[in-house]
Parts: sequence; C-alpha cells; structure tokens
Amino acid sequence: MTPELIADRSCGACNVCCVALTIDDPALQKVQGYRCPNTTRTHGCAIYDTRPETCRTFFCGWRQLKWVRETLRPDTSGVLFRLHNEISSETGEKRAGIIVTLLTGAALKAEGLAESVAAAVAAGVPVYLHVPGPPGHTSGMVRLNAALGDAVHFRDKAALLDVLRRLRAQGRAGDSAPIVLARRGAVRPDR
Repeated sequence: MTPELIADRSCGACNVCCVALTIDDPALQKVQGYRCPNTTRTHGCAIYDTRPETCRTFFCGWRQLKWVRETLRPDTSGVLFRLHNEISSETGEKRAGIIVTLLTGAALKAEGLAESVAAAVAAGVPVYLHVPGPPGHTSGMVRLNAALGDAVHFRDKAALLDVLRRLRAQGRAGDSAPIVLARRGAVRPDR
C-alpha cells in the first residue's frame, strides 16, 4: 500500500534515503552511511523500474507529513523525517510516531526544524532523535517527548534546539558497532 503523499512535494534529485538508511532487503543490502550502488551520478536510480519493494514503498516524512515544513527537504536541510511505529510493551498496540535524523551538525540550523518537532511533540506524537554512527556502524536513538516537554509548552525554540544539540552530541559520543546484515551479498564499503 502506497502512503498518501503531499501533492506538491517530489523527491526530485534528493536521494538522502539511498545513503542515510540501512537497507536489508533480499534484493538489496547496504549499510547506512554509504551510497547505494544503484545510485547514478545524476542522483537517479539505475534500477528504478525493478528496485526492491523496500525502496518502492519508502517515502520520507517530508513527502507524507504536511506539518513538516517545506524547508525541511532532506537534501537541502540535512534533516530526514521518517514514519515509525511504536509498539506498547504493555498492550502490544501500535502507535504512529516519527524519527528525526540530523544528518549533520548544520541540520540543527535548518529553517523549520524546531517548529516541526515542536508540532509533533505538542500533538502527542512519539518523536525519536536518530543519531547516525560512522558510516557502516550502528546508530543511537532516543525518545524526545519528555526531554522537550517544557520547551514545547513554553514555546522556547532556543531551549528545544539546545536539547537537540546536546542529545545529538551524546549520541555521537556513544558506542557504535559495525552493522552486520544477516543475508549474503551485503554491500560493504570498499577497503
């Protein structure tokens, strides 16, 4: 099932998902931080018509969520929003949430970042900060709702961005390990 997309937003030359995400599909395996080997020099996909189901069904939050500001297109902002299902440990119930990946330190200055994150927190949407590890390594992730509650309540943009900055720094300083994909034929970086 294809999600509903915002009519005036298209991927165009953006291929952040082709680099930033780990893809563990029987037809394509690659670890985060490395460009998919099927990406062309013009940022297109050499196997677009036959690309794996994982690629066919993925659309970032910028393409799907109207409250994510227009200025937060991933290739220009350095911010990648993704939909995420949070599963309650008590009830097993699924709840839609989002993951916000800050691809670079400069992403913290992206126009509309604070407002888009605050809108999700204020609406009670589970919001996670994803901090990529070094290319090919595991990442860190932390739920933001409690940490940002006061900043959102008091509409304190500077405090919200400070929390994001501190949590990103903590995540980058944390431990990471090489990503190991279970299937054979994984795309690994050239050494």
